[in-house]
Amino acid sequence: MNTRNQSSQRPWRIVMAGIGLAAGLALVASCGGGDGVVGSGGTGSPYGVTRGTVNGFGSVIVDGVSYDDRAARVVAEVGPDQDVASDVKLGDRVSLDYQTAGVAQLVRVEPTLAGTVASVASATQFSMLGQDVRVNTSAATGPVTQFGGGYAGPRDVRAGDLVEVHGVVVAQSASYIVQATRIDKLSAAPAYLRATGVLAGLSGGTAPTFTIGALTVDAQGAALRPSGVALVNGQTVTVLALPSTLTLANAGTWRVKAVQVRVAGVHDNGLDDYVSGSLSQLDTQAKTFVLGSLTVRYASASITPAAMNLRNGQYVQVRGSAVSDGALVASGVTVRDGESEVEAELKGNITGYLAATVRFSVRGVAVDASHAALSGCPNAGLADGLFVEIEGSLSAGGVVAAKVHCEGEPVGATIEREGLASAVDVAARRFSLTPENKVPIVVGWTDLTFFGGVVPASLTGRKVHVEGSVVSGVLMATQVKVDD
Repeated sequence: MNTRNQSSQRPWRIVMAGIGLAAGLALVASCGGGDGVVGSGGTGSPYGVTRGTVNGFGSVIVDGVSYDDRAARVVAEVGPDQDVASDVKLGDRVSLDYQTAGVAQLVRVEPTLAGTVASVASATQFSMLGQDVRVNTSAATGPVTQFGGGYAGPRDVRAGDLVEVHGVVVAQSASYIVQATRIDKLSAAPAYLRATGVLAGLSGGTAPTFTIGALTVDAQGAALRPSGVALVNGQTVTVLALPSTLTLANAGTWRVKAVQVRVAGVHDNGLDDYVSGSLSQLDTQAKTFVLGSLTVRYASASITPAAMNLRNGQYVQVRGSAVSDGALVASGVTVRDGESEVEAELKGNITGYLAATVRFSVRGVAVDASHAALSGCPNAGLADGLFVEIEGSLSAGGVVAAKVHCEGEPVGATIEREGLASAVDVAARRFSLTPENKVPIVVGWTDLTFFGGVVPASLTGRKVHVEGSVVSGVLMATQVKVDD
């Protein structure tokens, strides 16, 4: 497999993937709200931060770099300074903290927009909250947009739909668009609207207003995060606002009253930063370019692939460190165009196998293996329960596999099991899972476990899908979801 793991890039650091896993799973990260960088269990700032797009699972894979996430806290911000346990989907934009190379301690799921679609311009472009959203269909310009929540593809999006969009902010002449990496239809309105863009037109002093795209934001009284930050034109900001405050002023100009404004930025305290996005404003003389509103200086950076010439519109991952003026000084720039690196990678067990179409799921991702090359697989072919490694390309609905390699479940790997839950002991945080026609297994959970569509008290008799790793004979769950 071609996944880049940070441990292979920094030989002086060791990835402790399995050691201390049981203890790590029991830790509870105490800090909520994301007022900057937090450490697992309050242990302090991480060694590095990655902000990018999820392109696979085995561990969690972000722009081709693999991170062991078995003991990581996974959260999403649902309100001002309010984090809840979350799961991660293919195409999500995330911010990931690590103290040991290749081992995630905190994964923060960071949607770009959440609210109602205002208008649909075409099959690949729509507008919401004053922001133009573009669907990406070509790996040459970035991750192909994933769809979920009942959407099968871009033509399903309708004006009036409630949606959550993950994406990168891309400069286009004097304006910006959001190039979507994932779009989910929501079943219910979010408690808070969410809009991310580049701040402009700041005015008002103690009663500030500004714009992001065609959205005017009244920020008077809003909480600014991180604490003590000052608003400045050109920053990338994320605004939270109550839906009731959204109004259409005139000529397509929307207005909201913010309850929180979070300013994005790289850290200037020597952290190892990975940042990805769509390259714009390339200056080959000054050796600079921009990702969203972040200036990157690449004069001393290695470019991967080595023969690649940078150009506007490429999706790149940059590794570097911030300097005092907020720019990122790159040590490496990797172009991700679907040719030089694998688009998508998965490791896990096959579920929902359909022999007629050779389609199935791995780690909750739909896989089309109808034209894949198989290796190491039984003579009978693919089947439910097989542990596989997959390389392939992205389609709107998941992964089109080019290679499927079958193998035994590695020790300590994240595995998947489905079955009926019984013998639930909430105090001991254990239950019995009985797969169809198989011996029951003991499943345990911790404060880090994500429950989807079910809570521990309602587990009994439910058919559930469990992901986790085996520790001392117990399947310690990272996720327990109702199996639809």
